[in-house]
Amino acid sequence: MKKILLSMLMLLTAGTAMAQMTPEEKAALKAAEKEAKTQVTTGMKLRDEIELLLSANKAEIEKGNKANQAVLDKNNATIKEKASEAVDVLEKALAGGYVAQKQQFPANYALYRVGGILFSPELNKAIAHETMDTLAMAKGLDAYSGGCYGMLQYGNVKNVEQQEPMKEADRVKSTMMEYYSYLAYFYMQNKSLDGSIQAFDKYAGFAKKYPKWAGEKFVKNPKTSPSQLAFNIYYIAFTQKRYDVCDKYYEQALAYDDEESRNFVLSSRPQISLEQGDTVNWLKGMEKIIEVSPEGVNAEIAAQKLLAYYDKKDKKLMSEFADKLLAKNPSSKIANYGKGYSLFAESKFMDAVPYFQKAVEADPDYLEGIYMTGMSLYRQGTENYYNEVDGKKFKTTAEMNAAEEKYVKSIYREAATYFETCREKAEDNPDMWALPLHTIYKNIGEKDKAAELEPYTK
Repeated sequence: MKKILLSMLMLLTAGTAMAQMTPEEKAALKAAEKEAKTQVTTGMKLRDEIELLLSANKAEIEKGNKANQAVLDKNNATIKEKASEAVDVLEKALAGGYVAQKQQFPANYALYRVGGILFSPELNKAIAHETMDTLAMAKGLDAYSGGCYGMLQYGNVKNVEQQEPMKEADRVKSTMMEYYSYLAYFYMQNKSLDGSIQAFDKYAGFAKKYPKWAGEKFVKNPKTSPSQLAFNIYYIAFTQKRYDVCDKYYEQALAYDDEESRNFVLSSRPQISLEQGDTVNWLKGMEKIIEVSPEGVNAEIAAQKLLAYYDKKDKKLMSEFADKLLAKNPSSKIANYGKGYSLFAESKFMDAVPYFQKAVEADPDYLEGIYMTGMSLYRQGTENYYNEVDGKKFKTTAEMNAAEEKYVKSIYREAATYFETCREKAEDNPDMWALPLHTIYKNIGEKDKAAELEPYTK
């Protein structure tokens, strides 16, 4: 009774929708339904012609040594051509949404059948003799799985004619998800980006759309994981400059648990924005690199570029950016360096020192952090000289010397330890340590050490 009421309700709803249509809309709907019916009829006719050719091949093969290979080759080529044509016309009809309810099962069954034939390795190998036409196989596999969907959705197990096809569809439904992962791979290998995208979208959405059909072993198998396939699509799209596709699959590709792949996705994102002249997304892309992999090499490069950008544009943004990173990870090398640099840029040298020191604590070989700690102390000592010593009136020379020792020389000596570490770790890069060390030693009265550095300062 419920089914009868539901059917009546659907008919009433459809009737109401029809009544609200204009004559032109009604005519367009009838034309679309007629075209869909013609397409289905054409596809089924092609299917029947293929079946006859397959029977002819079977009869020819049964002749054994007397089989005519030329006839087989010709039939196989025709089968492939007709199967491909049938797939196209049936998929077009079913995708249009105008196929009548009673035609749904036969149309999907025909699609399943011709798709399976086109997918057949034996057919493709027979045509190519040595290598298989993987694109044709991929197209067939897509149609085969699509036909199975349709049969399971529109079939009736009580219908005797539908029982065998329904059993076959039911048998393969748990492997459909894996089929689409194969499809995506096939299309990737053949440089068909759009084919890969279509197959991937079906694969990635399969478990959500058909949870009871998605085999757990395929969901959990990392070799066919959505994130890996998404990365492959992202990579191909990037090489082809299909940046709209990169945008679509960015988050999924980023989820792929492979460090090298993840670094590629992260670093390519700002590059895309740069090519498009999109500064806002360039900044977001750079920040994302640091957020996802804060201690990686790419993060260090990104931080340096961001700091250089903020240094020119807005030092307040630099400080806010560093604070955001520190809130997530107070011991982050990059975050501490960024905060220290923002303070240094505001001439708050002693406030910057602890942050640079924390950056060095996180990475004792971090030369930039070591250098900036020394430079902060050096600049503070120089400022102190002008603020606390130079031009000041002292009662005695001893009082002046005491002030100079307290405000300048003691800080210079501390700075020198950091520059000497730079010298030790980067001996071949005197630009990093020679001039500040020479100035420091000269100002604190260590003339021999200053003289030793003079050749590097010329």
